[in-house]
Amino acid sequence: MDFTLSPEQLLIKDSVARFAAGDHAGREHWTTFAELGWLAIGAPDDLGGFGGPLETLLLMEQFGRGLVVSPYVSQVVLAGTILRAAERIDLLGRVVEGEERIAVAYEEPHARYDPARAATTAVRDGDDYVLSGTKVRVLDPTTAATLIVSARTGDEITLFAVPSDAPNLVRERYAAEDGHDAGNVRLSGVRVAGSTVIGPLGDGLALLELGLDHATAALCAEGLGLMSTMLEATVEYTKQRQQFGVPIGSFQALQHRMAEMFVELELARSMAYLAATTLGEERDPVARRRGISAAKVQVAKSGRFVGQNAIQLHGGIGMSEEYKVGHYFKRMTIVERLLGDADYHLARYLASRGVAANAAAPAAVA
Repeated sequence: MDFTLSPEQLLIKDSVARFAAGDHAGREHWTTFAELGWLAIGAPDDLGGFGGPLETLLLMEQFGRGLVVSPYVSQVVLAGTILRAAERIDLLGRVVEGEERIAVAYEEPHARYDPARAATTAVRDGDDYVLSGTKVRVLDPTTAATLIVSARTGDEITLFAVPSDAPNLVRERYAAEDGHDAGNVRLSGVRVAGSTVIGPLGDGLALLELGLDHATAALCAEGLGLMSTMLEATVEYTKQRQQFGVPIGSFQALQHRMAEMFVELELARSMAYLAATTLGEERDPVARRRGISAAKVQVAKSGRFVGQNAIQLHGGIGMSEEYKVGHYFKRMTIVERLLGDADYHLARYLASRGVAANAAAPAAVA
C-alpha cells in the first residue's frame, strides 16, 4: 500500500507541526484551529470540509509530538463524526466554524467502556423527553455548550443534543492526570424537546460506535507522536550521557533495546494507518470494529514498551518534572486507557471474529 502523502497532506502535516512546536501549553487556540481549517477535516464539502481519517491521523500525530492539550478528539472527531453521520448539519456547521463546542457523554458507572450498557433513560412526555441518569469520564465537558447524551428509549439507545446549562443537569469537573479536562454529568429529570434527537430514534448505538471508532483511531495517531518523541529523546540522551568515558549509546545492549523500541513504534504505526484506511473505506461495521480494536491493542502494547524503556534508559532524570520524557509517558498511559483499554479492545476484536475472549491468546490480534 502506498503511503506517500499528497501535497495537501504534507501542507497539513507541516502546518500542524509548526503549531505543535510552538508555545501552546495552557492556552486556548480554538479560533486558530478554525482559521486553519482543522475543525473542517472530515466535514461535508458544503461546509468547507476536506480530507478524512488519514488527515486526522497526520494532525493527531503532530499533536502527540507537541504534547498539545486540546479537546480536538472529543469535540471534533467524536462529536463531529456522529453529527455528520446523523446529517445534523445545523450543529456540525457551528462546530466547523468554531462557534460551538459539543462533547459526548456516553460512558456510565460499571459499563467498562461499553456504550451498549447505557442505563440512562429518556421518557417521552408529550413532545418532550425527560432524561435521567449519570455519565462518567466525559471528555472535555467544561467548554462544551452542548452535550450529546446517550439514553434508552425503550430497548434501544437514542442520542440527544442537551444544552449543558439545562436545568437539573450538573457537570462535575475534574482534571485528568495530564491536565486534560474530564468530568461526570448527572441528569435528574432533564427535559429536552423532541427536536434534540440526533439521528433516527433508536439508532444511537450505531452512531455512537461509529464516532468512537473514529476517535479511537485519532488517539492511536496521537500515540504515534508520543512514542516517536520519546524514542528520539532517548536516542539523543544516550549520545550525550557518558559512562566509563564513552557515550552509553555505544553500548551494544542499549542499542538493541532502542532497536526494539523502534520496531514497536513501527508496528504501532502500521496498525494506526490500517485503522485509518479502514475508516476511509465503505466497510461493514464488524470489519471496522476489528481494525480499530486491533490498532488500539497494538498501540497500547507498543506505547507501554517504548515509554517504560525511555524512562529506564534516561535513569532518574526520566522521572523528573523538568524533563519531557516523563510527561510524554504520562500522556501515553492515559491514551492507552481512553475509549477502551487493551483488555476491552482485545475482547471486542475477538468478538468480531466470533471467538470468546477467554479462548484465545493476545497474539491472536497480530
